[in-house]
Amino acid sequence: MAHEPYFSVKDQADTAILMIHGILGTPDHFKPLLPLVPAEWSVYNILLDGHGKNASDFSNSSMAKWKTQVSELIDQLSNHYDRILIAAHSMGTLFAIQEAIKHPQKIKGLFLLGSCLRATLKPLAVQNALKVSLGWIRKTDEAAMAAADACSIMPTKKLWNYLGWVPRYWELLREIRLTRALLPQLSVPSIVCQSAHDEMVSQKAAGYFQNLPQVEQVILNHSTHFHYKNGDLQRLQVLFEEFCANYKTEMPQ
Repeated sequence: MAHEPYFSVKDQADTAILMIHGILGTPDHFKPLLPLVPAEWSVYNILLDGHGKNASDFSNSSMAKWKTQVSELIDQLSNHYDRILIAAHSMGTLFAIQEAIKHPQKIKGLFLLGSCLRATLKPLAVQNALKVSLGWIRKTDEAAMAAADACSIMPTKKLWNYLGWVPRYWELLREIRLTRALLPQLSVPSIVCQSAHDEMVSQKAAGYFQNLPQVEQVILNHSTHFHYKNGDLQRLQVLFEEFCANYKTEMPQ
């Protein structure tokens, strides 16, 4: 995959949907959803700074840069569109929640995948990380293949190059705690899809959304953080199509 941002800007659009991937992630994560976006909307499927490159490029970026990139783009979109929707995965959901709290009049809805409000690290995550970084993946290993496709950073066998990633993950943990504290302020209607077998997000993360009346939470019973299987992808697509339909502008007869 190319790990390139994808923009589709419509001159007469009153709605824009912003897509924000997770840490180490890629705009390609949203490819199954892109065909379901109404044709009259603008799409901004972004690539965060330091992603889509090599391990050093990622190390030299930062949480502050990613947050500024998202925030500045939302400010720009606010000047051109009546409403903004956000679809986000993993770390991207933290930015989506924070921006929706800051701009409840402009951001009208959130579609959140694998929201990492409580992180974990199961053996599958460690195994897949090693397989991806060292290139030890069998084509029959669906979970590892999905993890490889979801990583936009070029792997290297020089493992010391990954040491620069440690500060980025410490920043992520701080951002998770910050977002959890802010979550009760979220007033924007949201659909949250969590995977039952997520190797990177604790099942306890779902509990933070339970008492928020504006949040509809869905558990994908067969899926991991990156791999939607046994009908879960189709379910996800139906949910996203319904999400878009709630905001779709009526076309003149």
